[in-house]
Amino acid sequence: MFSIVLVCLDNFQEYIIDCIKQLIRLGHTQIYIITNNYLFSYFDTFGKHIQLISVESLEDPFQFQLRSKLDRDFRGGFWHLTSSRFFVIHAFMKQYNIEKVIHLENDVLIYYNCDEILTMSIIDKTEIYLPFDSYKKSVASIMYIPDATILGKVLENYDIEKNDMYNFSIARENNLIRGFPIWIIDDNDNIDINHERQFVSENANEFYGFIFDAAAIGQYVGGVDPRNIDGDTRGFINEECVIKYGNEGTIIWETQEIKRPYFIRNSNHNKIPVFNLHIHSKNLAEYM
Repeated sequence: MFSIVLVCLDNFQEYIIDCIKQLIRLGHTQIYIITNNYLFSYFDTFGKHIQLISVESLEDPFQFQLRSKLDRDFRGGFWHLTSSRFFVIHAFMKQYNIEKVIHLENDVLIYYNCDEILTMSIIDKTEIYLPFDSYKKSVASIMYIPDATILGKVLENYDIEKNDMYNFSIARENNLIRGFPIWIIDDNDNIDINHERQFVSENANEFYGFIFDAAAIGQYVGGVDPRNIDGDTRGFINEECVIKYGNEGTIIWETQEIKRPYFIRNSNHNKIPVFNLHIHSKNLAEYM
C-alpha cells in the first residue's frame, strides 16, 4: 500500500482541503499531512481519515532550513518552501520508517486510487518518479519516492541556490529519477525531429496508457494562478511544455465512479486517461 504525503508549511493553503477530500473519496486510507503545530486545527474535520505529522518534531540531517539560499520573501516564502518540502519528507520517511510514498502538491487532484493503478509491478523500486515537461524542467506535482535512502541520494547533491525543477532535472541525468509520462508517442509524432517528445513520454508503455500532468494540462483545463494573470485563462497553453495540449487535442470528462478527465488527440482520436490534474488556478472544487 502506498502512503500519500502532503506538506503544508508556514502558510495554510485552503485548497489542500479539496485535495484531501478527493483522496479519501478514492479510497486512500494512509494519508499523512506534514504541517506546523499551529496549523493542525485546520484539518480537524478529517478526524481519523488522515495522520498529522508535526514538522517541528522532524530532524533534517541536511539542515536545509539553515542552509537554503532560496528566496524566502516572495509569496510567503514560496521558493524556499517548495524545496524545503523534500527535506521535510525525507526526514519524515527516515524517522517513521515510511516507504512507497506518493507525494502530491496541494493544488493537485488525482482521479484514480494509487494502489489500484500504480502497482509496484510497473514501478522501479530503486528510483524516484515525477513528470517532466521538457528536457530541463520537472514539476513535482505528483511524485513517487521508494524510500528515504534513495531520496537522500538526490538531496545530498541538492543545489541550495536552485529550485526543485532544476535540481531534479540534474538528478535525472544521474539516473536517480525517472519520468512519469506526460504524453504517448504514436505514428504522428516525428521523434527524429523532436526527440524531446519521446523524452517526456518515457515509461508510457508501463503505465497502462495513462498520462500524468506536470502543470500544462491543468493550466489548459482550469487556467493559471490568478496572481500570475488576471481574468479567465482557461485554455492557456504553457510555453515551456514541449506538448502544447490545446493544439494537440481536447479534454473530455466521463463519469464512472467519479468524474474523470481524458485527453482526445486530434491526430488519431485516441482517448487517453489522465491520472492527475495540477489545478494551477487553485480552484480545485470545480474539477473534483
